Amino acid sequence: MRSDSWRLTEGLIFVHFAVFILSWANREGLLGLALLPGQVMSRPWTLVTYQFVHGASLFWFFISMLVLWIMAKPLEETWGSPRFLAFWLVATFGASLTAAGLKLPLVGDSGVGTSILLTFATLFPEVEFRLFFVIPVKVKYLAVVAVAWLAFSSLQMGLLPGVANAAGMCSGYLFFLATRRMPTRRKLAFEYKKRKASVEVKAESMIAEQRNRAWDPNVREAVARAAAGGSIEDRDGALLAELDAGRDPSITVCAPSEFGYIEDDTCRTCPGFAECSARAIRMAAEGGSD
Repeated sequence: MRSDSWRLTEGLIFVHFAVFILSWANREGLLGLALLPGQVMSRPWTLVTYQFVHGASLFWFFISMLVLWIMAKPLEETWGSPRFLAFWLVATFGASLTAAGLKLPLVGDSGVGTSILLTFATLFPEVEFRLFFVIPVKVKYLAVVAVAWLAFSSLQMGLLPGVANAAGMCSGYLFFLATRRMPTRRKLAFEYKKRKASVEVKAESMIAEQRNRAWDPNVREAVARAAAGGSIEDRDGALLAELDAGRDPSITVCAPSEFGYIEDDTCRTCPGFAECSARAIRMAAEGGSD
């Protein structure tokens, strides 16, 4: 599990279940969690807790939690929990603040659920569900029906209040559209790994270049002496042993004719410089003896 994955979806479902179970024992006591007109200042927590107050229908509560699990969890896994938390907070407060401004009571997670449904349908429009566990329907069509119902129910309040209510209920979705171009967690992780690998490669190239530059003049002199004398001189034995020890077995070196010493752009930073240099000294000795 990644460090930015908090299992926020599971936590929300747990709270929903806890409050729903308590509602069977003390239904009236849960009114303290509902958002009621004119009581927001005295009960500010209701700006968040309203969504955990459900009706007594076990079937629709189960459907609501199933939708939360199926749709919210992929969003959290795709974005990472911090971004999903921001989305959830915008959806939560967007609906509650709008309701408070319009002086409307608010209970249930319809605002958050609408935002999750529309966002999921935008990202995964071809996903198919079984409506009532029987009728196959794609999520994009469910989203169209949800928007139509929200528009119809909102406009019954009048044009401006209706638009405000619809915007509040869809605030999470509007936040998603505004931040859609932000990179996902997976893309950020990929870019981080790519840049880290690039930095490591550059660092390795710098180290290899420094080592190759230190070898280069000694190799040139050893090659010249080997070519002139037809053999490897004793004083070059230590250099040859050092070059052999510096050989990288994971590197497939170029052909002898392509070895260009430090002037060559490829040879300058190549980890196979030691092997090519040792080969050049030995070939010079063999050629000089002919």
